[in-house]
Amino acid sequence: MKADSSQAENALNARMRRDTVTALVLMLLLLPVQAAIWFPLLPNGDGRVSVDFSLWLPDMLAGYYWYLRNGFLAMPWFSPSQCAGIPFHADPQVFFLSLPQFLTFVMPPLDAVRCTFVAFAAAGYWGAWHLARRTFSLSIAASLLAAALFMLNGFFSVRMVVGHITYAPFMLTPAFAAAMLRPANLPTFGMALPGGAENMFRVLFGGLILAVAIQAGMVHIIPPMYLSLVAVGLIHALRRGPQPAAAMRLAMASLVGLALCAGKLAASLALLSQEPRDLYTLPGLSSLPAALYVALRVLFTPLGGRFDAYIVNAHIIQEQHEWEYGVGAAPLLLMLAAGGLAAWSWWRRGHVRPKPRPSRGLLLGVALGATLAVPLVLNLYSPGWNHVLKSLPFFGNSSNLLRWFCAWILPAIVGGACALESIAALWPRLAIPLAAAGVALMLLGTALADHTRYGPPPDGIGFYDPDALTAAWHRAHDSGSPPPITAVTKMVDADHQLLMAPERQNALTEGYSTLFCYAPMFGYRMEKFVFGHQRLGPALGEHDGLLNFKNPACYVFPGANLCVPGDQFTAAQAANLSRFLDYGPLDFAKPGYAVAADWLGLMALLVFPVLFVGSLVVHKKRQKAVLF
Repeated sequence: MKADSSQAENALNARMRRDTVTALVLMLLLLPVQAAIWFPLLPNGDGRVSVDFSLWLPDMLAGYYWYLRNGFLAMPWFSPSQCAGIPFHADPQVFFLSLPQFLTFVMPPLDAVRCTFVAFAAAGYWGAWHLARRTFSLSIAASLLAAALFMLNGFFSVRMVVGHITYAPFMLTPAFAAAMLRPANLPTFGMALPGGAENMFRVLFGGLILAVAIQAGMVHIIPPMYLSLVAVGLIHALRRGPQPAAAMRLAMASLVGLALCAGKLAASLALLSQEPRDLYTLPGLSSLPAALYVALRVLFTPLGGRFDAYIVNAHIIQEQHEWEYGVGAAPLLLMLAAGGLAAWSWWRRGHVRPKPRPSRGLLLGVALGATLAVPLVLNLYSPGWNHVLKSLPFFGNSSNLLRWFCAWILPAIVGGACALESIAALWPRLAIPLAAAGVALMLLGTALADHTRYGPPPDGIGFYDPDALTAAWHRAHDSGSPPPITAVTKMVDADHQLLMAPERQNALTEGYSTLFCYAPMFGYRMEKFVFGHQRLGPALGEHDGLLNFKNPACYVFPGANLCVPGDQFTAAQAANLSRFLDYGPLDFAKPGYAVAADWLGLMALLVFPVLFVGSLVVHKKRQKAVLF
């Protein structure tokens, strides 16, 4: 009996190794194709990149300057590089503790973006592969289809191209789902909550993913990511039965992620309390049919384009990238085909009524429908509903909820893979051709779609030239020292009129801080930026006892520092400012809750690796065949 068990285990391991090699080969084939489609836009034919890179690339260079002065263990609470002094760590969208910033320590910022693209594309592929093959126990063909479609999804690729690199951790959603859900056929060892090596590993792994998303600045996409997890969990419950422990794991993982990021979250909430971004009303879709039509179009059709005719109350132009969520037509076609086959099978049986479904299945189906309806509901416009949304936390600081449609991406792909499994149960020989056709459809739709909006425009307006930034990185890398900020400046045209070109953010490369900067925390047009008594000229210049630079601590913790947002350094703080201008740490005071949050984050960071490695080792000893 023991010999039979050993043989079965060896056979399982051999099959898993073959599956892994097959999946690896497909990924290595698809990654160069994906890069060939999108990398010509990073930069485009004119050597430029999308305008939103003018925010992130200078931030990455400022982070590199900080690293050269202080190492990566010191936290850059503030930066002198923009706006005559600005919050850095406290800004929810600043990502000093992230892969792209760490890569910038060894390569120029734009190269770091390309490497981040590849790394998260690969992570998305492996997460979706594991979710489909292990967690859902789908066939290799269906699992490869799910992995390929998720890696190639238009939301991730386009956002990376337009400069929204804070969205990269969205690609960890399948791995998050796989960690929260157990395969139905996985043996149970020490699974009692909150203990058990496997449960602990799953919780810690999920918490790590959430922490990565928070530290990467993905604040707008974390709630849709959670919505996607709920939808995938409900699909799994419909196929394999409910897992109440998965909800407990998700709650505990969330607490772990929040603890790891406690310091940043406390600082970000403090900043948002001083500088709320509630000045923009929310755009919406004009009706439920319009919302459903737009959502299905942007998700399943390869046709690019804008849907401005369906948008109302839009005070900010919704650019083409706001409509990019494509997973190709394959998932929809496969789900329609599987539904058609089920209806045909019922007809062939002579209209025999199927056995009544358990009430649990009906409730799960209703819950899944309600979950998937959330992005539609959030994007329906009416004045009253808009007012309600703007009065709520999170939504009140949002300017656009169209991005919630990204919550449909993974459930749609999982649904398509499950549909392929149903079709293959009747015609096994169709599994591989259908999966290959699905991947081909996705690649063809992506390659042939209209990407001219992201390429070089005829007049070059609206794009950003990163060459000065790259040259500055090389100078700092070669010298080992960043240029200190010496003055506050602005960019002007030939007639000395203020010029708001994206390149104004590059002033830090020459040792200047741009007063008329681009920092969305103050509004897209800097509506909430307090100019005060700021002047162009030397940063240490004094006038009426005030130095010519803002004290950024006043934006975050004004009470503790006895100031108000927008206050400038005083003459008595000249030494503190001089150190800050050279990318040194700024002396400032924190309230008690911020100090406690920093200590909580530090303790969590110290304990986390021990628990993570320990739970992984114990779990792997007990279950050699699978990781999750």
